[in-house]
Amino acid sequence: MKYNEDELQKELKELKISGSINQHKKESMKWTIKEHARKKRRRRKYKQVIVWASTAAALFLACIVLFHMIDNNQSVLPADDHGETEHENSIHHKQSADTSEEMTLSVHEGETEKKTIPIEGMEEEVTVTNYVIEPYGIHYQMEEFLNNYQVEDDAVKYSTEAENAWIRLEVAENTILDKVISDMETQYTADFFYKEEPTGTSQEENQYEGITQHFSDPPQGYYAYQIGENVLIIQYEYTIEAGDGMGPRLQALRKSIK
Repeated sequence: MKYNEDELQKELKELKISGSINQHKKESMKWTIKEHARKKRRRRKYKQVIVWASTAAALFLACIVLFHMIDNNQSVLPADDHGETEHENSIHHKQSADTSEEMTLSVHEGETEKKTIPIEGMEEEVTVTNYVIEPYGIHYQMEEFLNNYQVEDDAVKYSTEAENAWIRLEVAENTILDKVISDMETQYTADFFYKEEPTGTSQEENQYEGITQHFSDPPQGYYAYQIGENVLIIQYEYTIEAGDGMGPRLQALRKSIK
């Protein structure tokens, strides 16, 4: 009987210990579960933070790229346009320079021929030389009495051997007669003994509309003809001694213009 009681007490102790162990395990398991849950929540929050930071960084980089694209469109393209403008200006400047070079006055001397002109009331056969003012294509003839010529200051000047008479031809570009006449008035401001008013030239001499004005002493003046968009200006001066033949020679020059 006593043996059975002892065995029973032992089993009861073991059962109590087992119950105690199970209760401890239960508490441990609860703590483990709670700790695992807390770690899981931390990991979830950490992952959310990582995802948010990555998204924000991507958006920030995208904004930077977009800003640079807009900035390049606003700054680089005008620079290209500026480069094209400079290139166009360079071409225009070159073309203007080429045009300026092409429009430099030059004189082409052609063949000579015989003509008859009235000098001091008598018909006299003289030799004339054909000339062309380039690049304007203006043709004219000059009598051998004025056989010395030189191009100076965009004009050509003919003179006699004795240097007692000269005729100067010049082309005023892209202008009209009224403007040229105004410029001529500023050149002839001396206190002349005789001064004509500007008058129209004779249509019988050549086909061009013109204006002439004569002064003295010494005898001098000009003829101006509208030839296309330009004006041909003929200025002259001579001494009294050379005056007898200058009128017919000037008239022959005017008639030869074409």
